[in-house]
Amino acid sequence: MRIFLVYFLFCQLVIGQKEELAINFIDNDLNAALDQAKKDQILIFIDAYTTWCGPCKMMDRDVFTDSAVGQFFNTNFVNLKLDMEKGSGIGVAQKYQVRGYPSFLFINAEGVLIHQGIGYQPVPAFMGMATVALDPSKQLPALEKAYRNGDKSEDLLYNYTNALIEAHDEKSKVIGKEYLASQPSWTTRKNMELVGQLVSEYDDLYYNFIVEKRHLFIKEFGEGRVDGAILRQIENHLFTNIEKVDMEKAKQIYVQTFPSSKAGVYFDNFELDYYDALGKKDIYVDKARRYVKRYPNLSSIALNGLAWNFYEKIDDKKALKWAAKWAQKSVDLEDAYFNNDTLAALYYKQNNKKKALKYALKAIELAKAEGSDFSETSALLEQIEQLP
Repeated sequence: MRIFLVYFLFCQLVIGQKEELAINFIDNDLNAALDQAKKDQILIFIDAYTTWCGPCKMMDRDVFTDSAVGQFFNTNFVNLKLDMEKGSGIGVAQKYQVRGYPSFLFINAEGVLIHQGIGYQPVPAFMGMATVALDPSKQLPALEKAYRNGDKSEDLLYNYTNALIEAHDEKSKVIGKEYLASQPSWTTRKNMELVGQLVSEYDDLYYNFIVEKRHLFIKEFGEGRVDGAILRQIENHLFTNIEKVDMEKAKQIYVQTFPSSKAGVYFDNFELDYYDALGKKDIYVDKARRYVKRYPNLSSIALNGLAWNFYEKIDDKKALKWAAKWAQKSVDLEDAYFNNDTLAALYYKQNNKKKALKYALKAIELAKAEGSDFSETSALLEQIEQLP
C-alpha cells in the first residue's frame, strides 16, 4: 500500500487481505451464471474485476462481506465474479465496453445489459445501484426504447440521463442537456447533483455554472466536494499539455475561480505537481520545502504524500532528511501503517539501518492489526536487513 499526493487532494488506497464474502459468487464461469439465471428467472450481477485492481480488493473487503449486502444480492441476483483479463472475461469486457475497474454489470439471462456502475462504492451507494437495476422503469434498455418511441417527459429524461451516466455513456451529455433545458431552474438539489455528474471539462457549460453558483453548490454538497470537482477540471485542462503551461495564466485561473482564501493554496498545490511532472527536481524540492513551512497544519496524509514522493524521486541527502521529518510528523498526527512504511523507506534510503528496521517492523505490526496487505513492506524489510 502506498499513499500518493495528487494536487491538493489525497487518496488513500488500502488493499485488504482476503475476506470471506457474504455474497455467494460463481467464480469465473459465465455459462453457469447464465444457466442459473434462466432457471431462476432473475438478473445476473457481474463483479468485473482484475487481480491488480486495488478498489476491487476494497470492495471484497468492505462491501461484499456485509451481511445485508449479501442477503440482498443472494436473493435478487445470480452473482458472478469475472476476471476481465482471463477466459470469458476478455469477451465480456469488449462486449459491454468495460472502461474501468471494478465495473458492475447487471445483465439478463440473454446477455442484455440492463444496468451498470463503476468504481469503488460504499454500501449505501452499492445497494442503491442494485435497487435501480431491479426497477424496470430505470433499466437502460427500457429507457432507451421509451425515448425512441417519443417519451420526452421530465421523469424519463432524468432517469435516462442517470442511467447513461452510470454506464459512462457519452450520450448522457445529450440527454442531460435536453432534460436541463426543460427545467425552470438548475439550482434545485436534484438538478445541481445532475450538473455535477455531467461536468466533464474545464470551461464547459456545466463547469461554468458550478463556478458561477459555487456558493449554492457548497451549501448543498460541502466545500470539499464542490472545490474538488472544479479543481479536477482545471487540473485536467492544465495537465493536458503541461509542457506549454503559462504559469501566470494558470495562476489567474485559480485567482478568478476561487476566493483569495483558497486560490493561493490551490495554486501552490498545482505548482508543486507542475514541477514534479516536468522532472525539475531542484525547483520541486525547494517549492516543497517552502510549501511545508507555509502550511504548518498539513494533514497526516498530505505530509506522507510529499515524503513518499521524495523517497521515490529525490536522492539529495539534505532533502531526504526533510522528507523524514515530514513523515515523522505524519506519524505523530496519525500513527498508521502507511506513514510508518514511508518513514522506514526514507531511513533505508539514507542507510540508517536501525531506524529503518524500527519503523518497518512497526508498519508490519500495524498492517496486521488493520488487516492490510504488507507484502511491499516485507520486501523492504529484507532489503533493510542487508544494510551493513
